Amino acid sequence: MKKRIFINNLEGYTLILPALVFYIFFILYPLFNVVRSSTFKLNTLSQQGNFTGILNYVDLFKDKIFWRALLNTTIYTIAIIILINFFAIIFAIIIDRGKIKGNYFLRVMFFIPAILPPVLIGAAFKRIFAPFGALNMILTAIDLPFLEHNWLGEPSWALFAIIITTVWQSAGWNMVIFLARLKEIPRELYEAASIDGASEWGIIRKIKLPLLKEALIILVVLNIIGGFKVFDLVYVMTGGGPAHKTEVLTSMLYYQAFSFHNYGYASSIAVVMLVIMLLFSWLRIKGTLRG
Repeated sequence: MKKRIFINNLEGYTLILPALVFYIFFILYPLFNVVRSSTFKLNTLSQQGNFTGILNYVDLFKDKIFWRALLNTTIYTIAIIILINFFAIIFAIIIDRGKIKGNYFLRVMFFIPAILPPVLIGAAFKRIFAPFGALNMILTAIDLPFLEHNWLGEPSWALFAIIITTVWQSAGWNMVIFLARLKEIPRELYEAASIDGASEWGIIRKIKLPLLKEALIILVVLNIIGGFKVFDLVYVMTGGGPAHKTEVLTSMLYYQAFSFHNYGYASSIAVVMLVIMLLFSWLRIKGTLRG
């Protein structure tokens, strides 16, 4: 009996071995290497490094640009969580009703931005938000010139423009997840609620929204991770400017590693990002399980 159990376990371990090897060499080892590198003063040009312990972290927490990047990243993440899921739920409920002509066409149109390359989207919206771009031209055409701005050049508007671009890009993906969850809800629930006198809004509030909670939890965690990993749009649209008003943790990491060649300092930023994302994700999931 013990021999048979051992053989069965051995077969199972053999099946997972390729995935385990991949995970160790391409995820765990790079992660360990980044954590190790964060304790060294490394210069990628001179290829020299000195062990400094937590000195990189001490310098990081004294860096005003780091705190600005952390604030921008936090604002960006919170904003996209709220806006993306708000519009995604609305779109999903509208399409799920099936009372609009061209239902399948709308699904495709909403989802297309999610599959476009972020660099392409960033380049397109950079032209839209330019001083003589499409947005200002539209505002002029409808006699609202007082609303015109240099959207990416003014510190108070640049981050807002990037957030709007992200919402346009990502709302369709979340919509598909919410729509899939709505399709799993038995239609008998809607019919029973209608017979009991529930209005359309009552069905949405009492049935649809509560049953979207689990999907929302997963998407919020993914949005947190995506928010802290944002780089493409920021790099293409503003490069972190003006005056670091759109600097995020990933862009700061990139410039420290590849422009200033401070690889150890950049690694410390990566470690801090990892801890923050793990903490937020853990708190969100823990709070959900308690609820």
